[in-house]
Amino acid sequence: VTMLRGGLRGAARGATYLSAGGLTMFCATKYRSGELALPPTTASADDGGINIPGTNSTATSMLPARTLVFVGAFTATYPLLLVGSVARAIYLRATLGMPSNILSTGTYMGWSFGEKHLADQHYVSQMLYSKPFNEALLRKALFSLCAEDGIKESEIELVFKDEVPQDWPKNAKGQITGSFAMHHFLPESIQPGGQMLDYFEALAGKPKGLKVRLHVFNGPPGAPTVILYAGSVNGWDGSSNYNFNKELQRRYMGEPPLEIFVQEKTKITEAAAAMVDAAADTAGFARFLLVLPLNLANSLGGLLWNGVRASTWAGGNGLGFKMTAMNFSEAESKALYNGAKALGVSPFACFTFAAHKACKEVLGQPFHTMVQQASLQTRHFPLADQGKRRDFVGDWLVGLVAYCEPDYTLASAQAGYVELNQDLDAFGPRTVSSLVAKAYGLINCGAAPFECVPTYNDDAHVFDRTLFMNNYGVRTNANPAFEAWNWNAPLWLGVNTINVNGKTTTLVGSSFWGLEVVEALRDHMEGTLREIMAQAPRRGGKEVPAYGAKK
Repeated sequence: VTMLRGGLRGAARGATYLSAGGLTMFCATKYRSGELALPPTTASADDGGINIPGTNSTATSMLPARTLVFVGAFTATYPLLLVGSVARAIYLRATLGMPSNILSTGTYMGWSFGEKHLADQHYVSQMLYSKPFNEALLRKALFSLCAEDGIKESEIELVFKDEVPQDWPKNAKGQITGSFAMHHFLPESIQPGGQMLDYFEALAGKPKGLKVRLHVFNGPPGAPTVILYAGSVNGWDGSSNYNFNKELQRRYMGEPPLEIFVQEKTKITEAAAAMVDAAADTAGFARFLLVLPLNLANSLGGLLWNGVRASTWAGGNGLGFKMTAMNFSEAESKALYNGAKALGVSPFACFTFAAHKACKEVLGQPFHTMVQQASLQTRHFPLADQGKRRDFVGDWLVGLVAYCEPDYTLASAQAGYVELNQDLDAFGPRTVSSLVAKAYGLINCGAAPFECVPTYNDDAHVFDRTLFMNNYGVRTNANPAFEAWNWNAPLWLGVNTINVNGKTTTLVGSSFWGLEVVEALRDHMEGTLREIMAQAPRRGGKEVPAYGAKK
């Protein structure tokens, strides 16, 4: 008993020291960046503007209580997460060795004990079509496709719902618009302010054991048909979930099947393996362990501070996933591409610039880092004779960190885009850093959950002053009735965009700001992007080029 008491007292003292050290590192980081002061804003709720969490009189008066809650939550969780993440990294190093071995095919499912697709753990999206689906044809295509990756019919749910979607949204001028609330089409199934994540959250475990779910809401021809999709978040990265649906539509349209599940056939190239392993040699792994307490402190501290600040009792708008749509027509997408081309930049740069400008002018708090999602499959895990195919399904995801100065211009956004591609092509330091963090993390697979846990050991603190940028680029869909693919990672700020069949569709989301603020950010971004569209030539202009085509 005496030994047990002494051990518990020692553990308590150790936890206190670890927490104090973590808090000190978090505060020091915030002090250096000038973020300890109350955030400014153009117009707070006290002045009749929208409510920016942390800027109103309630937030100020509740600052002592917010601080106490934050310190208590940090103290309770930091030591456990630090010990667990260090132990996990050392265990992986001792048992599996170098990153190229752990992630030899791009992914490692040790945390799920080798289970590839976890029941009730989903990547969620909303799809829009302009023609209803035939249930028998879609069911046949879906079941055959899932079977090829080991998903049984009993683990699949395809439901055709009775609710008929509302018509295409219109703006104040009566014109069809792509900027709408996510509950617009299905007001009976999705509550006001909600979206597809809320829809499936309410259905979690009902019934149990499901790994892929498609809920179809048919409308008449020409009117919206909606599919709410819940795919594999553990076994497939984000773009692979899109590719799964791309192949599903190919088969539904009667095209011959393609082999798409190739995870075990891919292997990291010798050159990439040499670079990532060199960065994780004995000295490199020691550095990895030394910076882990700092990265954990910054990630966990940002998550807890922003979470407390978002609470309604603290003057926030409530903590929860909020997102809104910004979909462009084919003509608008063409104008955006040509406007960007006229300015000498890429559409990717336009989106990151627009997001930074919106945060700066709406929130008064621009992000200073970006986590840019990218698949390494085509570059560093290729198949023999793959050519330009990039429609495989698996997990080869990394998240590269980029930094944004306060005066972030369109030119600097373009420079960052060029650097991103150069780093990916060369398997540069940012790519290496992300892959090492994935290899030795608590989670080592899936559509970004490995990046979202605070223990992820890279300078990617996705819940604090960070843009989570996800651009799937230019894609195709065999179904001519396709209208939109919408998904989002609503962290501090998430911008998820894709161009399919010439149409650029986007969601903007956050866990901390509330729907009104997210919509204000979306509107500001849209205004900036439409200014860029206005730079396109009035006549002519190029179509949005296909993947791999000359830009």
